[in-house]
Amino acid sequence: MKLNFSVEVLSPIHLGSGQADVNVDAEVIHDAYGMPYFPARRLKGLLYESAVEVCEMGQLSKITALTNMPLDGLFHHEENESHVQLIVPNLYLHDKAGYPALQTAWKALQAKYKEFLQPADVLQQYTSLRYQTKLENGVAFKGSLHNMRVVKAGVKFSGVIGLEGEEAEKYLVLLAAACCNLRTAGLKRNRGFGRIRCDFQEAGNEKRTARSILKEVQAG
Repeated sequence: MKLNFSVEVLSPIHLGSGQADVNVDAEVIHDAYGMPYFPARRLKGLLYESAVEVCEMGQLSKITALTNMPLDGLFHHEENESHVQLIVPNLYLHDKAGYPALQTAWKALQAKYKEFLQPADVLQQYTSLRYQTKLENGVAFKGSLHNMRVVKAGVKFSGVIGLEGEEAEKYLVLLAAACCNLRTAGLKRNRGFGRIRCDFQEAGNEKRTARSILKEVQAG
């Protein structure tokens, strides 16, 4: 089963690369052409955390469809044989023509105008820098000023997630709930950063989305 998965950025988000330079203290992860992306491992980890929350809520509300599912089997956190496999790729910038076309376009432009257009310039189109400092008695603490790069609100990432195996349909409800429940990502989530909206559409059946699947469950 293929699912067209999307993440819409609702407030500036820091998807850290673990890198820094003389100008940026905390850089966002991006490709060779300067386009930010949502890393697969990070997304899968967030979906797992969200699924754990969903199962706990399912137990409290006694929703059968969201309980008694071995999460470790779906997310491969155990060595036991599983009858379902969740395949999560990197999510790239959403574009009607597709990410490869966007990648090709930026590559061509950077080759043609290499003196004026570099990956750093492309990155600035999708991101901004946020500064903060520590205050002590109303005065900026010496040496505390630092910045981080964030992906701008309004940016959308997308990709195709795979849910394979004989029990794929059974786990689809849980994945839909985890998807809808996932609302924040990245650093400083408790300060307004990293608000996101996740959704997916079943390939070949665009009307069947994460939210429509949950409505089916609620309707009984």
